Amino acid sequence: PTLGTDLQHNTPMGSTTSSLPPLRTVKEVDVPRFMGDWYVIGVIPTYFEKGAHNPMERYSWDEKAKNVNVDFTFNANSLTGKKKSIPQRLYVDGYPKANGNMKASPFWPLKLPFLLMELSEDYQHCMVGYPSRAYLWIMSRTTDMNADVYSQYVKIAEEQNYDISRIVKPPHNEQKVEQKKRDAA
Repeated sequence: PTLGTDLQHNTPMGSTTSSLPPLRTVKEVDVPRFMGDWYVIGVIPTYFEKGAHNPMERYSWDEKAKNVNVDFTFNANSLTGKKKSIPQRLYVDGYPKANGNMKASPFWPLKLPFLLMELSEDYQHCMVGYPSRAYLWIMSRTTDMNADVYSQYVKIAEEQNYDISRIVKPPHNEQKVEQKKRDAA
């Protein structure tokens, strides 16, 4: 998730004051298992993510800093658009085990909520929320997420007071390759 300032609503994304109940988060995360590539399959995007194609986040543990390096990459405005990268840090409350209440930092000293709402047992799918419900990320280890799992996550988001009509599905190059293979069969 790329965090910063919500320019559409002209509020700092650090503003988490809300009359909504707190989001439910996972109780425990095996941090080393969570590391690796996560493709953004569904998103209520931040200003920086609008028009992103091929969005992917790479998480890697920084032993020296005791936090997670996050490299968010995407193509701007088309599948072949200019490649962009937005580095961030993710702060966890422990290692190798942590809970789902993490903090993301697009730049120091800002640390914003990164709430891991769902994480599949096999660590293949996850959903990250934001307290105000202004942003949401549904992610998978592949670009071709199982439709039933995706629908289940959207339903959970709706139960958590998200406006699911705002979720968009960013395109990925790999999806086009897989669709061509299916069409040829």
